[in-house]
Amino acid sequence: MSRWFSFTLIGWLAVLLLAPATALAQGGKTNPADNVAFEQRIGEQVPLDAIFRDEQGAEVRLGQFFTTGQPVILVMSYYECPMLCSFVREGVLSALQQVTLTAGRDFQVVNISIDPLETPMMAAGVKTLTIQRYARAGAEQGWHFLTGSEEQIRRVADAIGFKYFYDETIDQYAHAAGIVVLTPEGKTARYFFGIEFNVSDVRLGIVEASAGKVGNPIDQLLLLCYQYNPATGSYTPAIMTILRIAGVLTVIGIITLIIVLSRSTPGGTLPPREAAPA
Repeated sequence: MSRWFSFTLIGWLAVLLLAPATALAQGGKTNPADNVAFEQRIGEQVPLDAIFRDEQGAEVRLGQFFTTGQPVILVMSYYECPMLCSFVREGVLSALQQVTLTAGRDFQVVNISIDPLETPMMAAGVKTLTIQRYARAGAEQGWHFLTGSEEQIRRVADAIGFKYFYDETIDQYAHAAGIVVLTPEGKTARYFFGIEFNVSDVRLGIVEASAGKVGNPIDQLLLLCYQYNPATGSYTPAIMTILRIAGVLTVIGIITLIIVLSRSTPGGTLPPREAAPA
């Protein structure tokens, strides 16, 4: 009995001693999920000298798509992705179909494949389908699908905080979902996350990134009333600004009313009261 107790005690001591070491060893391992993220890095400069291939196989610099003075919507995906990427591209297309601003005239769209093994032919196939569905004149000059080396892809991904990795167990890339709006100088301006994008948010993001060079007076007013919320990746009402605008409009309305009433009577004075009959 004492021998059994001794062995049991030794076994439990071994477990207690090995458990912390095992936990420490596991804690030192990299969790694959930690390699998937989309960190907002507002104001970060993307590498305009990064080299890629366009849909025709020609070598291009990323900076070529910023020479028009237009903002750029940047999409990181890959063309043969069986799941998430196609949903992201579908979300972008759906939103831009409803935005009155037009790719090629008001902004550029650049899609960079995160798979260095993909080819310009794959990119050309996706572009053809996209342009056909977008169905706006001149869009082929404003919507670009690029491929490139691992080094060049990583340069852009790191600049915008897009973290991804290749999962050999499922033979797919694990990555986050979203898009980035860049200024005409190539700096990150706005992030929109998910696979569906609010049309108003996307439009305001484009207008704001262009520093007011596109859009109309209503867009400028909306930008006063709405502010970008980095926590949600969307535009939310700026309550204080709205209240100030409402207050100014109220004062203007009161002054206008006074002027109208004063001009409606001779000499700008109220008519004399009639004397009561005796």
